[in-house]
Amino acid sequence: MTEADVIARWVPQGARVLDLGCGNGRLLRRLWDEKRAPGYGIEIEDAHVRECLENDVNVLQLDLEDGLAAFADRSFDVVILSETLQAIHHQEALLREMLRVGR
Repeated sequence: MTEADVIARWVPQGARVLDLGCGNGRLLRRLWDEKRAPGYGIEIEDAHVRECLENDVNVLQLDLEDGLAAFADRSFDVVILSETLQAIHHQEALLREMLRVGR
């Protein structure tokens, strides 16, 4: 079982999802296809943002170090941070922001 398989099992049907460091957007695409779970990806790399757009994924090009001010409190049912935490310098601040925008 892959990490994406585990995450997909945890996400409820129809949940609003925010994927931080979403890469090429394949996970968000899968969650939409399998769970009808709409969402947004946050990605900083130009190439990955283009891939998200090609995968028909809502993506914002933002630096996670700047926080998640673009989103209101409790905007998402699920916030995913997979394979990105180790690249964040201010981890505690980002985790607080995740708790703020998630439910």
